[in-house]
Amino acid sequence: MLNNPVVRPPLLAGPDNHFEDLLAFIFLSRPKQQLLQRRLSVGDKAPSLPSPPSAKATQMIAFLRHVGCPFAEHCVKRLRYWADEHPDIEVSIVSHGDHKASKRWLNSIGGQGRLHLIDDPERELYGQWGLGYSNLGHFMGLRSLLGVLRLLPRGIRNRQACGTRWQRSGLFLLKENRIIWYHIPHSAEILTLPQGKLITG
Repeated sequence: MLNNPVVRPPLLAGPDNHFEDLLAFIFLSRPKQQLLQRRLSVGDKAPSLPSPPSAKATQMIAFLRHVGCPFAEHCVKRLRYWADEHPDIEVSIVSHGDHKASKRWLNSIGGQGRLHLIDDPERELYGQWGLGYSNLGHFMGLRSLLGVLRLLPRGIRNRQACGTRWQRSGLFLLKENRIIWYHIPHSAEILTLPQGKLITG
């Protein structure tokens, strides 16, 4: 009599199992990283982007974490208010989810308001702006996990995901197409927006 083979999930498989299989099992599969340019700095000319409907001298560009991420949701909601407070600044958000998933997610969290949506499902724009992959601790570390818990009372939570959790986020403030401020968080829960003379100067 033949014994039926026992099929184990990747988490329980033997030492010959690949690390990528384990990541896929816990929904952390990591696709191949896009072509990555050097990290940008203040004073650099901004790489090209699809033009917003009414290009203005000062622009904010926000590269989001994946669709459904609570930190991306927090960023979008903060930016909606920030954009209303600064009507002379064009504010764009870049999503690496597919267009339908991005729009569905935005509608579920209150819409995009004045924010201009740029689709980048292949993450080519992320790479051109020097934004590659983070490490596991960036979004699964204690600080990030506590950050998720702090957002729950505001109704901000994990939603249906599209994109990759490994993709790093970043915000850039441009004036005459040159970077005058940027924020690339070293941990996923951190969000900083420019204030004061950077905007009015």
